[in-house]
Amino acid sequence: MFEVGKELFLKKYAHVDSGEIFMKEGIARKIEEAGLKAIQFRRQGFHCSESVFLAINDTLKITDPSMVKIATGFHGGGGTRRKEAGIDFNACLEEIASGRDRRPPEEFPLLQIGHLCGALASSIICIGFLHGRGAPTDDLTCIDELCFELQTRFLEKFGEKECRPLRKKWVPLSLNHTCEYVYKGGAELAVELILSAGEIVPECGA
Repeated sequence: MFEVGKELFLKKYAHVDSGEIFMKEGIARKIEEAGLKAIQFRRQGFHCSESVFLAINDTLKITDPSMVKIATGFHGGGGTRRKEAGIDFNACLEEIASGRDRRPPEEFPLLQIGHLCGALASSIICIGFLHGRGAPTDDLTCIDELCFELQTRFLEKFGEKECRPLRKKWVPLSLNHTCEYVYKGGAELAVELILSAGEIVPECGA
């Protein structure tokens, strides 16, 4: 059985110094690793929510990698619909995500919801694996404060939190016409927050 959650995470990183999971140098290495992995997973064909989930999980070994499926539906801001029958979903989405299809969004053969960024959504999922509740009497302070802080930092870094305006802002600035900057930065923010959770929210270290 694959162990999941906060207990396993703390067990794996039990070599703490002065109450920190890693020294600052170790945290910096993990942050960089997560960002690079997010781009690697994207280039393997995974989308935003999947790439960032896999990058965070592969860096911190939170849960079984097959759990990526719980993040899949958040790509494209939470749903995509064909504009006409016979559209190859995978092929069309890969053309868009890879930057090869550079048409304006209104000309895509697919319509995306474009709400909460998948990179942000999957980061929240990963935080939930570590600090979410198992019973209604469990304290919400850690998970809620961390997710609030994550969203605040994400907005400060990227200027937006929703898929559609993020793509409008960042894709044209990308050399390969993709959201890879957001994938990379989103994974980095999440790992930094997770590894510093006890400093940000004391209840997370309890």
